[in-house]
Amino acid sequence: MHHSGASQPQLGFWILGALLVLTFLTGGSYRASAPFLFVLRPVAILVLGYGLFMFTRAQWKAFRVPLIMAGLVMGLTVLHLIPLPSALWQFLPGHSSLQTLDTLANTGPVWRPLSLVPSATLNALFALSVPFAVFMLAAALNEMDHIRLLWLLLTLAGISALLGLLQTTGLQFNLYVPIGRGSGIEATGLFANKNHQAALLAAMLPMLAVLARAVRDRRPSWKAIDVMAGCAALVLLLLLIVTGSRAGVVVGGLSLVATLFYGIARIDWLEKRGARRATFLKIAIVICSVAVAAVATVATSRGLAFSRMANAAADLRPRLWESILPIIPQYLPWGSGIGSYVEVYRAHEPIALLRDTYSNHAHNEYLEVALTAGIPGLLLLAVTATLLAYAAWRSRSGDDMNVLLARLGVLIIIILAAASIADYPLRTPIMSAVFAIALVWCTRIAPSQSDKH
Repeated sequence: MHHSGASQPQLGFWILGALLVLTFLTGGSYRASAPFLFVLRPVAILVLGYGLFMFTRAQWKAFRVPLIMAGLVMGLTVLHLIPLPSALWQFLPGHSSLQTLDTLANTGPVWRPLSLVPSATLNALFALSVPFAVFMLAAALNEMDHIRLLWLLLTLAGISALLGLLQTTGLQFNLYVPIGRGSGIEATGLFANKNHQAALLAAMLPMLAVLARAVRDRRPSWKAIDVMAGCAALVLLLLLIVTGSRAGVVVGGLSLVATLFYGIARIDWLEKRGARRATFLKIAIVICSVAVAAVATVATSRGLAFSRMANAAADLRPRLWESILPIIPQYLPWGSGIGSYVEVYRAHEPIALLRDTYSNHAHNEYLEVALTAGIPGLLLLAVTATLLAYAAWRSRSGDDMNVLLARLGVLIIIILAAASIADYPLRTPIMSAVFAIALVWCTRIAPSQSDKH
């Protein structure tokens, strides 16, 4: 489909593209001490200011729901930083220890915020700059620029995948010290954590399918794109396994199944065989793809994820989650403070779980939100899930590119939500930027006002 008047990218696309390149090069770690963040976050704040300045009333009307949600998230984080008088904060659940310390130190009445670790909450507030800036600029793009954005996103993710592939050969070129207890080869790509790399690889599968359809719509004669996309998908499945992430294998399987059955991939020779037969053939494709990738990785002695699954009983995460559950009620309804997990859990950590390393996150975002953001944070998660279900319902039918992008956005968010059950991918700037783009695609089903000019 030809879109007149949209052949040249908008200025906003170039600015967003530059920000994404910078994000992928510097945003693979969640740690506040990561030196790259001192470059990325100021740039993101400047870009966010530009996006706010250029935002139109029509764009606000089209994206007001996610913008309101973003405002609530930022508002809740700021609320955790507002100093409260001693007569108020000392009655907050979980704050009695601070009152005891103040009494022992004879400090007198001290104003303190709701957060027990204000510096960590302030870091969480600055961390919002990247996804907010990406959202504001992506929301202003037209359809052609969104297709270009998909190209760019896949290219940057492909660079991370390629780097991960090189790392499996023993070339240990890492931007960060890999996070994990394992030793030897770590296929982390542009990330510090192989689980976050695996989440990105899983999200690439539906991106490939939508991009193949976009290319075919514009160049019907270029049928080789299907073969290329299929080969790339098989390589991604192989990389998911050799990355060594158990959660990545599970999420990758979910991504493959959803890509085939959620109306994202269109395989012409399957569609001509009738719905029932096409379903059986799609199931066969899933089984064969996983089998080929598994055999290839085992044959090359890189079946790390499978070997780790065999040793799942040694995983500390279920015991960690079990120890967090009784802590949560002690800080309800407001939570201990956004970003305060490390210090709060350290104060309650069972002796049986003490190790020479510390628990940097709950490795389950839903438990961590409950602990640090309390009932307001859980309510925001519930509203987000409801809005995601509504976006999935709105995009349930149709083959227009806007609808396909909406389905893609829904699926990417589902992939990230599933990955967040056992990890924290959205805390990295890269994955928070991918989430922001997916959120724009979810919302932008009907053509925006900018497409009509």
